[in-house]
Amino acid sequence: MSNSVSPIFNDDPPVRRTGAKNDPLNLFLQFFALLVCFGVPALVTALCPVAWVKFERQGERVSAKASVCLYFFIPFKTYTIDPVVSVGRDFKGGSTRVERRSGRNEKITSEDQGFLVIKGESQEAPVPVTPFNLDSVLEKSNTFLKDSQATELKMFVVANWKFSVFCGGLAMLLPLLLVGCIVYALGQKLFGAKKKA
Repeated sequence: MSNSVSPIFNDDPPVRRTGAKNDPLNLFLQFFALLVCFGVPALVTALCPVAWVKFERQGERVSAKASVCLYFFIPFKTYTIDPVVSVGRDFKGGSTRVERRSGRNEKITSEDQGFLVIKGESQEAPVPVTPFNLDSVLEKSNTFLKDSQATELKMFVVANWKFSVFCGGLAMLLPLLLVGCIVYALGQKLFGAKKKA
């Protein structure tokens, strides 16, 4: 007769799995989630960035600083022009190419690109500005340079309203969602521990 005990009536305490959080698959999934949540918005906001432009006048000398940003506020490229000699514009028209998809030829047109070009004595800074706003941004900059009484001009410019703001804003929901989940989980642990105490 067998002495084995049925698992239903086994009084041994359940064995807890240790190291489940350090499982390679679990770690890979966590890394992938971080990569998606932070990498996708970084890529979108790098391809169609926003920029903060600041002109300052001290006496008769004008300087400019332009910060091209990831995530709308983290500078990844900064230009400093001192002194500013003039400002201009640059425009690159979108190109059209034909691609074959699903047995049909389709025309794909890239977006137009505009740049506010801040010129110094030996260097210049091309700041991406949507062609829709390029003329008004250039006019504001020239007006500031000509007005000897103006001391400061700050502008927020976008490379492309559709992609920089709309797509960039949607992509930014990913890291915000992740941070919100982390804060919620930490709050649950903190307040849960206090209730148990």
